[in-house]
Amino acid sequence: MQVCYIDESGDTGKFVPEVANSQPLFVLSGIVVDQQFLPEMTCSVIELKRKFFPNHGSLNTHWHDWLKSEVKGSCLRQMLRDGNRDQRRHMMMFMGKIVELLERHHCSILSRVYLKAVHAEFDGTNVYTAAIQHFVTDFKHKLRESGDRGFVILDSRNKIKNVPVSHAIFTQNFSRNHDSYRELMELPLFGHSENHALIQLADWVSSAFLFPMAAIAYYREFETTSIHVRANYELLRQTFGQRLKALQYRYDLDGRKMGGVRILSGVNRKVNPLDIFGEPPTGR
Repeated sequence: MQVCYIDESGDTGKFVPEVANSQPLFVLSGIVVDQQFLPEMTCSVIELKRKFFPNHGSLNTHWHDWLKSEVKGSCLRQMLRDGNRDQRRHMMMFMGKIVELLERHHCSILSRVYLKAVHAEFDGTNVYTAAIQHFVTDFKHKLRESGDRGFVILDSRNKIKNVPVSHAIFTQNFSRNHDSYRELMELPLFGHSENHALIQLADWVSSAFLFPMAAIAYYREFETTSIHVRANYELLRQTFGQRLKALQYRYDLDGRKMGGVRILSGVNRKVNPLDIFGEPPTGR
């Protein structure tokens, strides 16, 4: 059985570059993992937090309580953006361990990166629901390839926002003319990130990797005005870009490549979807 954990980064407001904290991106990322690895990966996430961020828990915190002590991806991004040299080095070491964890347990990455247009409205509600439908479709293809079954767990927002997302999958699944999601054991479920180590891992992929990598790749012209676009983010692309590219789940459908990290552009210019991963290493 396989499980897809999904979390988001960024907000659903418009991008106003004159406002320093206005966010140019909205990112949703999924981590697909075989359930046999869940216990080991959960323990690894906790141990990484204890080793690299011991101050997040008191000296008397029980080991199990470290699951609830979150290290937010946005905080990791801030360390790279505003930290001193030692803090940036510390953060990059932690990020390297995250990538190793994903690689060691044969995880797959699915993501949808929405590039906002300047001063344009961004319909976050419809974007989120449509994105989850795409995630479930991609996950369905992965399950079919492996002859497996699975389910999806998303970071919970609130009931008003959660219910329409699962209901959209329900209406598709029980439509006469639709190819049903028979590989899914249940409709998408919602959990709190404090209770799921792999939702926290999905947050790190969305917030600490793909958000800053996309920001520096596609919004470099706003580096002097937006706090979400910083030259230090280039280090992520150079160090981890190609490794994350290799972790994508991609498949062919009617002659097109689907899945993986999708760049959905609302900007008024052509973008290269591979720019988020940086330049591949050149041979000698």
